[in-house]
Amino acid sequence: MNTLLDRVTTLIRELRLFQKLSQTTVADALQVPLRTYQSWEKSYCSNIENLNAICEFYSLEFSEFLGLSSLPKEALASRLEHSLSSEKVFINEIFAGSGSEAFSHVAPVSGIENLIRDAYFRGELDGRIRSAVRDEAMEQSVAEITGLNRECVQVVETRPVKMQLLKEMILGRFGSLWIETWARDSDRFSLGVSNGYTVARILDHMKRGSIGNLQLFPLNFTMTPADFSITATSLISSYRYRNEGRCSESNPTSEAEVFGAMQLADAALLGIGTFSKQGLYTQMITASMGSSQLEGILHSGAIGDLNYYLLDKEGDVIDCPALVSPIGSDSSSSLIKSINLKLLGQKADRGCKIIIAAAGAHKAPLVRLAIQKGYANHLLIDTSLAEAMLGL
Repeated sequence: MNTLLDRVTTLIRELRLFQKLSQTTVADALQVPLRTYQSWEKSYCSNIENLNAICEFYSLEFSEFLGLSSLPKEALASRLEHSLSSEKVFINEIFAGSGSEAFSHVAPVSGIENLIRDAYFRGELDGRIRSAVRDEAMEQSVAEITGLNRECVQVVETRPVKMQLLKEMILGRFGSLWIETWARDSDRFSLGVSNGYTVARILDHMKRGSIGNLQLFPLNFTMTPADFSITATSLISSYRYRNEGRCSESNPTSEAEVFGAMQLADAALLGIGTFSKQGLYTQMITASMGSSQLEGILHSGAIGDLNYYLLDKEGDVIDCPALVSPIGSDSSSSLIKSINLKLLGQKADRGCKIIIAAAGAHKAPLVRLAIQKGYANHLLIDTSLAEAMLGL
């Protein structure tokens, strides 16, 4: 006879499978290590607090949870229909202007973004993303205030969307279409790739066979032992594996090769980030260099970064050789080696397409500064960022 813990273990697994969630999504929502959660699906032996957290995640009272543990799968499926329909409502409503605070009935706030990512990678957001349009009037206005050519600016309508990662997902499609259009006019299209979530989403939308002549190379190398999934090399490896089933050995892998690839590049794709104690970049610095180094960088006046170079409120690069130094320089002790912004500006002056892809009003000052300094000559942004730029 199955014990109560055996039935609880089975129910934990069946709940997740019924909702079509990954173990990673549930573990992140519950704020426990993935291996810990995986052990619960094999033999639950944790405390009552974690069981209560599981109940909250699936919008169940604890008494309901215990009752479900004795039900056959058919009855369980019927009981869970309400929860599943709630998730569908959630996916629909996030494109109608609601933020995560409206969906506490679906999952704890810590798990909302993971639910969105799961839906995104399952293709459930494709229709919504494809329905997004550009705001051509705003593109003209942004071109005028930045001095960029009109055809070098794309502004994507995201007014109904409040969540940052959804804006990045929508921008991803437009960025991939832009690059595909350019690549079709070339026998070989060489694209330098920097780090960032929006850059990652652009590569997501560049499917197998859509750009047969595309050659990718990283604009930077990180020397950190920590695993950060949106570094340039990680993004390129992921793209190659997803589209070719392997990591191509033909990509530039040394500093000299990357420097040479940049000289011949047709385009470069850059994310741009605000600099704060909570950001992924600061996490990388803390993990690799220590919190004291981070405090020193924050005191230097850094407000953001572009291709890992720290920018101050004037848009000038803050010199920090222990953190980042130019690819091709003699410095070998930097945490990051990166194509410097001066070279990117020179390439932009010579007609190379240097794109900043970004979403969110909070990035407006940085984007304006980067364009004023000549670090880039193309913009792919969303309406919230464009409105903030026009209001500066």
